[in-house]
Amino acid sequence: MKKNSIKKWGKKLLSALVIVLGVTFLTFLLSYLSPDDAAVVKLSSMGTGYTQEMLDKTREEMGLDRPFLEQYLDWMKNVIRLDFGKSYRTSENITDMMLAALPNTLKLTFLSLMVTLIISLPIGILCAYHPNGWLDSVMRLFSYFFSSLPSFFISLIVLYYACIKWNLFKVMAEPGIRGFILPALVTGVSLSSWYIRQIRAIALEQLSSQYVYSLYSRGISRQRILWKHVLKNCMLPVITLLGVSIGGMLGGSAITESIFSVKGVGALAVSAVTSRDYPFIQAYAAWMAALYLLVNYLVDVAGRKLDPRIS
Repeated sequence: MKKNSIKKWGKKLLSALVIVLGVTFLTFLLSYLSPDDAAVVKLSSMGTGYTQEMLDKTREEMGLDRPFLEQYLDWMKNVIRLDFGKSYRTSENITDMMLAALPNTLKLTFLSLMVTLIISLPIGILCAYHPNGWLDSVMRLFSYFFSSLPSFFISLIVLYYACIKWNLFKVMAEPGIRGFILPALVTGVSLSSWYIRQIRAIALEQLSSQYVYSLYSRGISRQRILWKHVLKNCMLPVITLLGVSIGGMLGGSAITESIFSVKGVGALAVSAVTSRDYPFIQAYAAWMAALYLLVNYLVDVAGRKLDPRIS
């Protein structure tokens, strides 16, 4: 049994390494094949002119005169030491930039998921409790409406009314928790439009299970069955949904962070793309790949704790 477990986790680790290497290789290759010369981008970002001699010297200093595979392997050696190089845009250490922005992304992720669960869990279960009722019909319309709207459009509408028309918040993110209220609400409501439908489907499946009929036959009330037994059995799929959301949000809700001026990882990624900051883009891709794998592992562990039958 122990040997099988080691073998299984060994396969998972190997698969994770292959995925990370594949993502980093493709990102590095796309940066390499870009028509923009990285040395030109770096010199241009300094805001001064340059000569051909300076360009050749910069290319040599950056290692751009070497073969592609040699450049990639050298970059990977530095990545293993968590050294992603320096940003072309700011000349800062990329690792320091990401670590400085991470707390804001963590706060936004936590608050957004809290809003999502507060809205979607009770509403999704109530919709399953009264299928095709008035609440179910309204929530179905709500889900389809918000799912069809892009996040940047919702963010701009909220920003206009809350900050400009009603003057409840400042346009630029305020220090402290107030700066996270609007982006967390926008992200939470957008995610809820998807979560409500998923939780409703999961709860309906649970309500039609054999154990529910057995509990009915023992005289247990429907409300107790719903909130004690059905809710508990819904948690495993909900944790899986949360894992998918957390992976994406910790990578940075790029559009939301940019619109609401939250200085998180996603906003930095948007700035890096617009300014062709290749080292940061490569670091961001590696960060996202590793993060998704870590979150999937934690979801897997949590699933095993909740349901020991999962092999």
